Amino acid sequence: MSDWMELRLEHKQPALDGLLTFDGQVVEAFGFNDVRSVRMPVRLLEKVTVSFKSGLIAQPNITFEGRNGGLGFIQPIEVSDERRPEIEAFADAVNAAIRNGA
Repeated sequence: MSDWMELRLEHKQPALDGLLTFDGQVVEAFGFNDVRSVRMPVRLLEKVTVSFKSGLIAQPNITFEGRNGGLGFIQPIEVSDERRPEIEAFADAVNAAIRNGA
């Protein structure tokens, strides 16, 4: 996997907008009302999961689970149903790179 991927996640409050990028080896998260960006090399990730569950104790999110308990990152997301396949494709691409030892 060497293709550049970019996933812009807009929020009804523009300050909470964010951007996830993936170059085949490193996932980066920008924005989301945070003053820092987050870099996650796939060699330090165990898996990526996406949840669209919403309710009293659940919030849609994308989770980057760190290998051996390290480098975890969870980002709440607010997306329409039409964007779900795009988000799942992003997670699938990162998971494929993890499995292939990128």
